[in-house]
Amino acid sequence: HHPRTCSGLINIAFARMHRTVLLLASVLAVAVPTSAITVPVTSVTLDTRACQPPYDKFLFCNVSLSFADRATNLVSLLADSEITPQLTARHGGGGSPGPNSNVSRLGLPEYDWGMNAIHGVQSSCVKTADGTVKCPTSFPNPVNYGMTFNNSLFFDLGAIIATETRALWLAGATEESPWSGLPHIGLDAWSPNINIARDPRWGRNQEVPGEDPLLNGAFGSLYTQGLQNGEDSRFIKVAVTLKHWDAYSLEDSDGFTRYNFNAIVSPFAFQDTYWPAFRRAVVEGGAKGIMCSYNAVNGVPSCANSFLAGVLRNQWGFDGYITGDSGAVEDIWQTHKYVATEQQAACVAIRNGTTDVDSGPCYHDALLAAVAAGLCSRDDVNAALFRTFKLRMELGLFDPVDDQPYWQVGPDQIGTPAAQANNLLATQSGLVLLKNDGTLPLSAGKTVAVIGPHANATAALVGNYLGQLCPDDSSPYPSTQCITSPFTAISAVNVGGKTAMADGCPLTWNITSGFAQAVALAKASDVVVLLLGIDDSVEAESHDRTSIDLPYIQHQLAAAVAAVGKPTVVVLLNGGPVDVTAERDSPAINAILEAGYPGTLGAQVIAETLFGQNDHLGGKLPYTVYPANYVNQIAMSEMELDVGPGRGYRYYTGPTVFPFGFGLSYTTFEISPAALFASADKAVLKAEKEPTKVLSYSINVTNIGSVTGDEVVQLYMSPQGRMPTQETPGGLPLIKQLIDYQRVHLAPGESTLVNFQVSSQSLRLVGRAADVRGDVLSVPGEFDVVITNGVDRELRHRVVVAGSSAVVVEKFPSAK
Repeated sequence: HHPRTCSGLINIAFARMHRTVLLLASVLAVAVPTSAITVPVTSVTLDTRACQPPYDKFLFCNVSLSFADRATNLVSLLADSEITPQLTARHGGGGSPGPNSNVSRLGLPEYDWGMNAIHGVQSSCVKTADGTVKCPTSFPNPVNYGMTFNNSLFFDLGAIIATETRALWLAGATEESPWSGLPHIGLDAWSPNINIARDPRWGRNQEVPGEDPLLNGAFGSLYTQGLQNGEDSRFIKVAVTLKHWDAYSLEDSDGFTRYNFNAIVSPFAFQDTYWPAFRRAVVEGGAKGIMCSYNAVNGVPSCANSFLAGVLRNQWGFDGYITGDSGAVEDIWQTHKYVATEQQAACVAIRNGTTDVDSGPCYHDALLAAVAAGLCSRDDVNAALFRTFKLRMELGLFDPVDDQPYWQVGPDQIGTPAAQANNLLATQSGLVLLKNDGTLPLSAGKTVAVIGPHANATAALVGNYLGQLCPDDSSPYPSTQCITSPFTAISAVNVGGKTAMADGCPLTWNITSGFAQAVALAKASDVVVLLLGIDDSVEAESHDRTSIDLPYIQHQLAAAVAAVGKPTVVVLLNGGPVDVTAERDSPAINAILEAGYPGTLGAQVIAETLFGQNDHLGGKLPYTVYPANYVNQIAMSEMELDVGPGRGYRYYTGPTVFPFGFGLSYTTFEISPAALFASADKAVLKAEKEPTKVLSYSINVTNIGSVTGDEVVQLYMSPQGRMPTQETPGGLPLIKQLIDYQRVHLAPGESTLVNFQVSSQSLRLVGRAADVRGDVLSVPGEFDVVITNGVDRELRHRVVVAGSSAVVVEKFPSAK
């Protein structure tokens, strides 16, 4: 999380760097001269275990006691001056004043809260004894993971990050961004981001899987399980920190910033949209950390919000720690004006919000004085200390290390061939084919023109929240000098042919002086690949878009180049959706490939996909692509989804450029019923609190085409007819809701069986009528179960939920 004073400038400057041609380079660890390395030379981690002699006689070191008893004892031993450093993140960086949190008299070592791992460990590289530099694996951005619809990859991402975090931590890696103060990384990942991609204008759509609560919940839960649960069941491998709690999806729109925005959210919207992903990651995934967000919710800043804290801790059984986003506790009084002083802000955060860690100066400067003034109690402070120390104990930082496998993870576990193979698979699986008239795949050996502002992109490929990417990087922020550009990658794959490049135009500026060169290049070529889209200069943390159209200058370039009449393919780089209606509808544009922000291997995979060398092509859109005028129909600051034209595939009633779940293939898949659909009769379930009957759907999926590929089979429920509990004045009805999905990989002629189960639980709705508003209900009525590939294959089966009235499965939590 970037400091607010410079994050926009940093993002814009970084996104505009590195647009020159680079040689094909590897992102695997390589040996380079040590003089070029800006990585830690010695490990600091040998001294980061507590309870080493002569300090092992304290009661909190007694391994026969529970973590809770040990944490309680440790809290009781702290002097006042030793308290706030334990509850302050990023010792000296990001607005946090320090000092370091070590307590020498107790043998308590330093610990840094605040390492990010959105799509890879955001740390420095480390150097091994033989001089080899090992850099953290950087994966595709989370929006690309959403495009995969692949639960196995969600888990793998967390698991690989966990192993690399342990290895990097043991080797003394530091945080990567200079503004953080470059502390030694900790073992709590401030990731994943599972906020809903509520609006296409949001600057951080690249950081989340997509717009669907089920998809985001699966990503959050499985990433959490991969990160936290390793081979030693006694300890947590790396602690997850789900963010941003809650209803956070506005940076700088409608006259607000994320630091002063008050999100007005109804009970229905909480339960229907903003809670499901977090709930699944906490209840199913077992998440040990939460980050409260900058914004206020219904008038109360998130980090001071007793209602939201109560939902987590009392309703869902969350027993981990909560950290404020960087500066969010300070915002309670400075920007939200919720209280008048810094002391009051510290107290409402630690008491009402149960915010245990402050990534900022507030606790350090004001907490103890606030306790002395009676604004909150030492018990409130002790509760935060207890939760944070207990988590550090659960990480194995207070126990003997000889039999702990997590203390034996060497640098050889960073950037392994297996990690890179998984990175490649995720990248291959996360591209979405949006249009193809048969032009793709291309044949090698032709003359190919690579044109567009992203033709030579490197920074745009990898997105944001980056660890050190390049072993010989000596720049203040992660360099992309080792990242291959699309032009370089296409040149390498186009064996026997000729490949040439022209920018054609800038990313956004309306400058047409490069059109003539681009058109001439197109005329001299057999085929044109247009690299278009946006980057972090357009959408970023702290910066929302005002337009969701492809930049106008790029529309002009595409039209001018396509008018030449050569086969023309558009490749898009973007986090949030862009309107490409003109390119979709133009007969002169033959194909469109959505690449998101595909990461360090993105150029290679884009090139291989264009030339038919990606057997895992088959991603689907995890968001709705709206027409550009959508931004004029609903305010960015409107948090409800069922108003105006609606938001997302569940409620949006207007035309789409491309719908949620859409994605083509180079092959053809047949989807046919194997069971239950054989009968035309309606299936009957009961409206009940606990399901007593399950419907099993078996689907044959067959690759009837000529090439290997992937298909995502999607399962939706769609309410049919009038349901009184769902009616509110002006509220749009639920169109459909994703309830399951499965991705399959099939060779030509190969078949597989996909099994789905549907119960009354799958068909639950959230009440909107006044007497059940926000309640989870089992509602009598008729529903269609829809099984589809999101394009041209669909099976439907009518299910009747019988009952005389709606059954309340769960009441909306009381605000008291």
